[in-house]
Amino acid sequence: MNSDNEVSDEFRKKLHCMMAFIGGYIGAYALLNRADVFGNAQTSNLIHVAMSIVGTNFFDLFIRLGGVVLYMAGVALVVIWPKCTKISVHYLAVIVDAFAFIMLGFFPKDMNIIVSLYPVFFAAAVQWTSFSGVYGYNCSTIFSTNNLKQFTMASVEYICSHDKKFSHKAKFYGSVLITYHLGVACEFFANQVFGIKASWLGLIAVAAAFVMVAVEQGMLSGVLRTIFGVKTTA
Repeated sequence: MNSDNEVSDEFRKKLHCMMAFIGGYIGAYALLNRADVFGNAQTSNLIHVAMSIVGTNFFDLFIRLGGVVLYMAGVALVVIWPKCTKISVHYLAVIVDAFAFIMLGFFPKDMNIIVSLYPVFFAAAVQWTSFSGVYGYNCSTIFSTNNLKQFTMASVEYICSHDKKFSHKAKFYGSVLITYHLGVACEFFANQVFGIKASWLGLIAVAAAFVMVAVEQGMLSGVLRTIFGVKTTA
């Protein structure tokens, strides 16, 4: 992409927040529809893997290892992708999210909980690895623990020192936290009406993210760049 068309970090922040909205939506979807299992991360799943080993529950072990392998495959795909094509990994992440949302709406309510979350495991890994942060800040778009920690640390540092760099950092992490949980709230209300098929409404946010990625990559110009308030860097 020509440097004259390169978008500003402010626009990348907006895109990052949109991806956080998607991360919150799909995370809440898993919790609400699949027995409070959080599909965006592997910590709980890995704990269950260890318990399945010591408890000799090999069927559960097999199912959960499938989730681990899919998560690792998502990360590996993002690493390999730039070595094989010039197409941005941001496009990849958004398209994978779209397929995950579509698949989730077709899965029956009574299927195995972990298997039903396989698309979430893969999509979350791709999204997390593709959208790692903005302004040099590492910032996840699929879960909130470290974002909350960074927001708290930056806020306290600003209160103590009044250094504007900490104010900037706190505002960034705060905006990501807010949009992530807006996604959670939207999924909650969508789920009350549509249940399992509420995943398909997530495609609206995915479509918006796809357009934003196209703007970021310089594929769209003029009116759309104005609508999104895009500023270019020299």
